[in-house]
Amino acid sequence: MKTLLYTLFTAKEKCIAEDIVDIQTLHLFRVKLLESVLLTASLVGLGTGILEWLHILPEDMLYTPMVIIYSFVNFIAYLALKYGQKDAYLLTMHICIFSALATFAVMSTSLLYDEFRFIWFFLLSFASYMLGGKRYGMMISFMILSIIYVQFFTTDLHLSAFAIFTFTASLLTFNIFSLIFLNKIEQDSITMHTYLYQEVEKRKVQETIIGKIHERDTVNLKNGYLWDSKLKQLTRDGSPIVLTQKEQQLLTLLINKKNYCVTFEDIQVHLWENDYEKEVSVASVKVQVTGLRKKLPQGCIKNVYGCGYIFHT
Repeated sequence: MKTLLYTLFTAKEKCIAEDIVDIQTLHLFRVKLLESVLLTASLVGLGTGILEWLHILPEDMLYTPMVIIYSFVNFIAYLALKYGQKDAYLLTMHICIFSALATFAVMSTSLLYDEFRFIWFFLLSFASYMLGGKRYGMMISFMILSIIYVQFFTTDLHLSAFAIFTFTASLLTFNIFSLIFLNKIEQDSITMHTYLYQEVEKRKVQETIIGKIHERDTVNLKNGYLWDSKLKQLTRDGSPIVLTQKEQQLLTLLINKKNYCVTFEDIQVHLWENDYEKEVSVASVKVQVTGLRKKLPQGCIKNVYGCGYIFHT
C-alpha cells in the first residue's frame, strides 16, 4: 500500500506509464486527453449549476454550489496544464479525478430523485484508467466502491440492496474489461516495437553488406543476391544460399565472362579440368546449369542458340 500511494501521489508521470513501451508518446496523448476532460468537466459543471440556479433543473443547497466550485476548479486546472508547465500533469490529473469523486459523492446523497446518478462513477473510473494507468484506475474504483457502501449503510440512498449489488458487479466487470483492454494495447505496442526493431536491424545488416561491396570482391547480382568471389558465398538479403562445388565453379566462370557467351566446351573444361580423360556429356553441363539457375534470380542465365549460355546481372 505504501508503494502504491507513493506511485499515485509523488512519482513522476513515467512511473505511472512504466508498463508502456513508448512512454513519451503516451504522456503526450494523456496531456491532450486531460486538457479535453478538464475543459469538458468545467463547461458541463458550469452549465449544470446555472440551470439549477435558474430552477430549470432542481436546485440543491449542497450540490448546486458544489458543482459550481467543481467547474471553476477544473477550469483553473485546465489553464495550468495548457499554459503552464507540462510537469503539472500529475497535479492537474489528481485535481480532475478527486474533485469529480467528491462532487459525485455529494450527488449520490443529494440528488435522490436521479436514479441514474451512479453512471457518473463509471465515467470517473474510465477516466482514471486512461489518465493514470492500471494501478491508478484500480485505486480510484476501490475508492468509489468504498464511498458507495459507506453511504449505503449510513444514509438512505433510495436504492435497494440489489441495485447496489448490480452497481458493484457492473463496476467490477468494467474494471476487468479495462485491465484486459489496456493489457492488449500494451502487448500490441510491444509487438510493434519488436517488429520495428527487427526491421531496423535487418536494414542495418543490409546496409553493412552493401557498404562493403567495394571493399571486398563482391558482385551485386539483383533482387538482393550477392556473390562473394573470395568466400565463394552466394547470399540473398544477407541469408546464405548453399552451392555445390561445381555450382560455385560455374558461377565464377559465368561472372568472369559476364555478357559474353560461354560455350559448353568452356564449361566442360572449367568444371572437369581434373577429369580431362573422362568424357563429359552435354547433359551433365545442362544439369549443373539447371541447378544453378534455380538458386539465382530469374533471367540471370540465358540460353544462346548454337553457342551456350550468357550471364546478365
